[in-house]
Amino acid sequence: MNAAAMNNILTFLQGLSMTASNKRWLAEHLIEAANTQKKESVMSDNEVKNGLKKAFIQLNEVKKGKRKTRDVKELLNEL
Repeated sequence: MNAAAMNNILTFLQGLSMTASNKRWLAEHLIEAANTQKKESVMSDNEVKNGLKKAFIQLNEVKKGKRKTRDVKELLNEL
């Protein structure tokens, strides 16, 4: 979401007649949602370690001719 949209949301919220309790409730729920989202998007150390381990095993298989890779152009077209 861009800054203009965020400002519009803030202006809208400020225009509502909310009690301090309402504002606190809203703030707590927004913070909880942000923390949950952050936890879901960050890989743990073990996930990173296991991913690298798997990648290096596959790289060694490629070097030994036990695994075939795709053409670079095909890979780039997929991205």
